[in-house]
Amino acid sequence: MNELRDGIAQIAAAATDAERAAALLACPLSLLMTCESTIRNRLQVARFHEGIRYLETELAALRGFRDETGLPPGGMDVAVVRGRLGRISRGEDPSGQGEA
Repeated sequence: MNELRDGIAQIAAAATDAERAAALLACPLSLLMTCESTIRNRLQVARFHEGIRYLETELAALRGFRDETGLPPGGMDVAVVRGRLGRISRGEDPSGQGEA
């Protein structure tokens, strides 16, 4: 039987969206890229739509052409989804507008 890599195992073992969000934020970006299908599957099974949105946004920025200063595209989009996931990991309202 194949064992899951550490970051994916943490996502798979998470029992709540808060735990999944924390595991995603701690996951190396290289692992998000190389194991995208497995991570996406775990998030879909858990119906964690914010996690899927985060994965798609991070990967789009990583795969996009950089501007003349070396910055990736969608920097603000990445900051927004990271902020939402951070709030979810702390049990807060993802919108930042009040209680979860």
